[in-house]
Amino acid sequence: MNISLILQMAAEAEPDRTALVCNGRRWTYGSLWQAANGAAVSISRSGCSYVALLDESSEATAIALFGAALAGVPYVPLNYRLADADLAALLHRIKPAYAVGDVERIARLDPEGSHRCLQRGDFVAAADSITEPFEEKQLEDGAVAAQIFTSGTTSAPKAALLKHENLLSYILGTVEFGSADPEEGSLVCVPPYHIAGIAALLSSIYSLRKIVLLPAFDPDAWLTLVSEEKVSNAFVVPTMLSRIIGRIDENDLKLDLSSLQAIAYGGGPMPLSVIQRAMELFPECGFTNAYGLTETSSTIALLSPDDHRAAFASTDPAVRMRLGSVGRPLPAIELEIRDEAGRVLPAGERGEIYVRGEQVSGEYRERTALDAEGWFATRDAGWLDHDGYLFLGGR
Repeated sequence: MNISLILQMAAEAEPDRTALVCNGRRWTYGSLWQAANGAAVSISRSGCSYVALLDESSEATAIALFGAALAGVPYVPLNYRLADADLAALLHRIKPAYAVGDVERIARLDPEGSHRCLQRGDFVAAADSITEPFEEKQLEDGAVAAQIFTSGTTSAPKAALLKHENLLSYILGTVEFGSADPEEGSLVCVPPYHIAGIAALLSSIYSLRKIVLLPAFDPDAWLTLVSEEKVSNAFVVPTMLSRIIGRIDENDLKLDLSSLQAIAYGGGPMPLSVIQRAMELFPECGFTNAYGLTETSSTIALLSPDDHRAAFASTDPAVRMRLGSVGRPLPAIELEIRDEAGRVLPAGERGEIYVRGEQVSGEYRERTALDAEGWFATRDAGWLDHDGYLFLGGR
């Protein structure tokens, strides 16, 4: 199995349908698939062991992700906000890499010239111009699709490994192929080095929902794109949503936001005042709180739109407080709360969150973090209420 199958299926089903919009350029599924094949040819010729991206979100993100998958090498999105010393250490760990993005910074941090570097525009142009067919590499079982460095506080970042089977298990288990209407669009503004960015690309393409990329978040630009591109779906982190509703509240905006049907959020605690105000401003919009980790291929629990509406309208304190939860585990995910001795705790008691499922990688380049039975310790604290809703942190 290869995640490139997601784009291939979309290109074969709807080759002329708009797949991606970024900086004024529009890509169809057919043209994006052709560019991914061209990128795979270029990557294979380079002989590099990784494909690194050091850049904001753009069409190069999708082309590099699928090009790497076709070429059979891991895709490694790097955090461009890192200090030079930290980034240099990561570049050293993925030599030699086919690197796309900030070539001047890479050259400065890698004086040995270990990497094959291309600016974004050069990479996209090269991928777009190569028309020779690429024969997809046959991957071994357990092949790595993406390697994402998790943030380290007291130690060096760990290289989390996401296999093709992990990512495909998540997408196939949560998204229906071709389920989006032609006019639907998904606004993606999270950085490409975040697992949510990868998941958004894969899920949008599999559903045949147009991706509208916003390289750097700005509330005015976000609102304008929603209006101009008739965006139906969006994913934001809590601070982004706070800035969006703040911009709406402080200005009499002359924008049509009626196309917006669904807003998913995650990546941090959501203040109750923010989500409550957002639901007041967008009463017809379905909100979803998604909780997940890099090591779990994104979402493992979610608070659905119906859950949001029920909690928002309820006078029962136990139901109302679910607006502060991350919802219930996905059907394909097993979740337990355990104490320090590893004992499973009953509802209402706080402990560490453990998860298991096909989408859960729980592996690092250095070691596996899965126990003998396949459980992954998230190192997040939480507790379950009596109806199975998961709350993060203490009570």
